[in-house]
Amino acid sequence: MRREKTVNYIFLICFYLFLLFSFFSLPLEADNSAGSKITIDWKEFRSLLKLDVDEIRLSWDEFSKLVEQTVTAYKPEYRVESGEVVLTREEFKKLLDRMKPPVGGELKPPADYVITKAIYNGVMGSESTTFTVLLNLEIFDRDKESYLKIPLFQEGLAISEVQLDGKPASVITEGGWHYLSTSVEGRHSVRVEFSVNSLPDKGSPGLSFNIPETPITYLTLNIPRAGIEASIQNAEEVRTTEAKGHTIVRGYLSPTSYMHVSWKKEDKRVDRGPARIYSEIFNLLSIEADAISVITRLELNVVQNKINILTLIVPEDYQVIDVSGEGVGGWSVRDEKERQLLDISFEYPFEGVKVLTLKSEKLLPEETIVANFEGFEVLGAMRESGYVAGEVKSDAEAEVQEFSNLERIDFQKIPPQLSNLSARPILFAFKYLRHPFNMVVRITKYEKEEALTSFIDQAKGITLFMEDGKMVHQVTFTMQNLWDQFLRVNLPEDISIWSVYVNGKREKASRDDDGRVLIPLARSERSPDGALAPFDIELIYTEEVDKFNFLGKKKNYFPATDILINKVEWALYLPVNYDYIRFGGNLEPVVLKPLPGVSVSEIEEEILENESEAQIMDMEKKELSVEGVVVTKEIAAGSASKMPPKSLDSQIDKIGRQFTTGKAGLLSVKVNIPISGVKYSFEKKLVEREEALFLDFTYTNEIIIKALITLLIVILLFILFRKRKIFLPLFRTLDKWIVKLLYLFKLASGPGEFLVMITVVLFLWVFFRIYWYKPLLFIVTLLFFAAAIVRFVQSRKEESH
Repeated sequence: MRREKTVNYIFLICFYLFLLFSFFSLPLEADNSAGSKITIDWKEFRSLLKLDVDEIRLSWDEFSKLVEQTVTAYKPEYRVESGEVVLTREEFKKLLDRMKPPVGGELKPPADYVITKAIYNGVMGSESTTFTVLLNLEIFDRDKESYLKIPLFQEGLAISEVQLDGKPASVITEGGWHYLSTSVEGRHSVRVEFSVNSLPDKGSPGLSFNIPETPITYLTLNIPRAGIEASIQNAEEVRTTEAKGHTIVRGYLSPTSYMHVSWKKEDKRVDRGPARIYSEIFNLLSIEADAISVITRLELNVVQNKINILTLIVPEDYQVIDVSGEGVGGWSVRDEKERQLLDISFEYPFEGVKVLTLKSEKLLPEETIVANFEGFEVLGAMRESGYVAGEVKSDAEAEVQEFSNLERIDFQKIPPQLSNLSARPILFAFKYLRHPFNMVVRITKYEKEEALTSFIDQAKGITLFMEDGKMVHQVTFTMQNLWDQFLRVNLPEDISIWSVYVNGKREKASRDDDGRVLIPLARSERSPDGALAPFDIELIYTEEVDKFNFLGKKKNYFPATDILINKVEWALYLPVNYDYIRFGGNLEPVVLKPLPGVSVSEIEEEILENESEAQIMDMEKKELSVEGVVVTKEIAAGSASKMPPKSLDSQIDKIGRQFTTGKAGLLSVKVNIPISGVKYSFEKKLVEREEALFLDFTYTNEIIIKALITLLIVILLFILFRKRKIFLPLFRTLDKWIVKLLYLFKLASGPGEFLVMITVVLFLWVFFRIYWYKPLLFIVTLLFFAAAIVRFVQSRKEESH
């Protein structure tokens, strides 16, 4: 009885425990089925998110990142409490609304589909080969307006089955191709079975067909033949194995749209004996100041067998620098029996013709005056011949002092393989038929002379003198430069630099410790023929000198440079109200020499039109003797009349106030000098470095000259009046000559001599170049011509009456 009660108690306890466990397990299973969601009360949720609190607390880093992501620089109102940023909920909402939307949209696929890998398994039969192809296909998301057509193979292949993901696929044929038609996106596996004709025993055995181009293509082909050599076109690595009378060919193909496999019977190997090596060597010795560099062209012809290593004997005291050529795998130099051997290994055994290039050198101590060359020798060669030539690449002189087993050849007989190795003239050339040979070269070293690294081809200067004492200089240097960093110009300390331009770009000028102006230089670019392209340097500056007086002397210096100048041209523009009596200095005046048929005035007009920006309205021609040389004096009367000296001075001052001048290191502006006045031109060729060029002249005001001339005329008239009795016989004699001259003039202007007069006038006009600026000849000729016309008209009227 007690035992039954115990059993009942145990049963009840188990039953209640079962109910308890069932009760707790039901919500857990419901939660799992609902996706692990937790349900809490709304009040707890509000308190958890603090929705009743109208403040948001953020760390300073969080707040800074949110502000940086706003579209505009927006900074909401906030306060800092306990190291945290406190925002109202409204300000926080405004901050979120101003944040930038995420950048970037959907990425577009490179194509509608790609075939990433293709595996071809082929088994060859008696008449055809059956292939099973596995393709890894990926189709990207696209607008599904129609089914996607993927080309597989051409119609020439007999396709037996096409599967997509293990299920039969839809295949259509268009334009000579079989297409897979599908609309399913994602990654897929395509299986294709087809057969292609192949006759392994007839003609040239092989098979070929078009394939879809894939990044990875792997081929396995089972050929029912043994003892064959197979090849796969475009295959990086081909492996063949034989098993049970079959040959299995495997290989990876480079990306291609065509597959071709061929095979042939394996050649029976016959013992061909050792290889026979024939060589021809071309040596070019380049003699430099401290070394002899050798370029060796080695032409090999290997017959009877293949070789994969070649050994040469290196000349004594020469070091091999490089070995190059097709198929060269590596090279090394070793010592053996008091000689150096060069071992050249090849990537594969070869037979036939091969060309190698060797570079070597021999260092020369300073005291070395002779050096020998024995040449490279191919070890084991059946026959070897070659050539040796030399060139000089330095300031040394080379001469062959002695030679043995060498034959000197003419330069016309130097083979092109040797002459093409040199870009310089070849000094000597020899030929040899066999080793050993030797050549001793005597080397004479000379001291180097430094060549010019910069050169000024032309320097053009314009100096404008003002009556109030201002001088404006414009100097343009046309030069070539390789290495110089600055052009150093000697200029007075009190000048004001207006502008500096180098190769069309504005530059800054500065001064060194010696007071010279430093102008940064550009580098000359080389043209295709190797010539240096010149560039221009333009320098404009002003200086203050004494004003022009009624009588005085001026002296001016041309800027001296630290670079050689080929030619200097200097033009002085002087005030028009003065006469200039004498010029001195170390420059030569420019004398215009016309060509036959071209007058001096035409040359002057051409020069003035090219040099002056103002229009030349008039020109007065004078001649002035300067130290025994006739100098051309040109007056720009039109320009001077438009701009009197005072107005020109004021314009210069106005231009000078428009920009900062005279401070070294400051960028300048472009300035054009208003040219006006009397022009005098001078030149000098081959100006040495730092050579001082100067000009001085003596001037006087035109008022003094006119006053002196007037005074002389008055004195002369007074003398004539006082001594009139003495000159009366002379006047009577002149009267007789004038009467005779009038008679001849009347006789020459008669109606019968009209054509003769015209001919004489034209002859004088052409022969003597009578122009308006030669007053005497012009007036006489014009009077004769006018009188002849008047007389001719009168004679015609008399004949008519």
